[in-house]
Amino acid sequence: GGGEASKEEGNKDPNALVDISKLQVYDRNWDGRAPKEGDPKPKASRFLILVRHGQYLDTKKTDAERVLTSTGRQQARVVGRRIADMPYEVDRVVVSDMARAQETFDLIMKVLPDGTPTHVMHGLREGRPCQPIPPSRSGIFKQSSVDRDGARIDDAYHELFHRSSPEQDKDSHEVVVCHANVIRYYICKALQVPTEAWLRMGLAHCSCTVIEIKPSGLVSVRAMGDTHYLPPHLVTYV
Repeated sequence: GGGEASKEEGNKDPNALVDISKLQVYDRNWDGRAPKEGDPKPKASRFLILVRHGQYLDTKKTDAERVLTSTGRQQARVVGRRIADMPYEVDRVVVSDMARAQETFDLIMKVLPDGTPTHVMHGLREGRPCQPIPPSRSGIFKQSSVDRDGARIDDAYHELFHRSSPEQDKDSHEVVVCHANVIRYYICKALQVPTEAWLRMGLAHCSCTVIEIKPSGLVSVRAMGDTHYLPPHLVTYV
């Protein structure tokens, strides 16, 4: 009974380490860029600042009609000023080609220095990256839609998420303006946690999620869904 259990506890080595053999194995070469023995090593971090677009007319049918509301435009201006005020230079701004992301991007770019490099990435469009568990109110997704969206969103992930090259001398900062499903999925994927957990998180409009990819390839989420720069009346989710 209880006496045997307490005796067993007493026989345990108090200096024994946790047995990690049954825990998750972390893939240190997740991006396929780990340097081989004798090769030059990366020395700089890459920071990705993932920005969800502003509030938009979500009841409209077509992408072209799903433009920002007046609140969404205010949110985009505020997050733009926030990014412009950061103590680093933005090396590049990447954006989805959907209307609400493009409009948010345009308002952010108005307060960033002229000549800041930009890139439109079709793969960042909103979609269903994988089946969430537990399922959403929509229920179980069609396999064909997950296959289509997941492949596209994964392609964009591999283009954006990787450690720096050995030639990169200083930390870089890239702003990525896209969508809540995409960002939540990328957080899970970058942390190597089950990607089906993506819907368990919520992200406000024009929130910032900051992910650092260290020279070693280790990934650290420095901020998730940050909205501290938005006044309370501009913090919206739908």
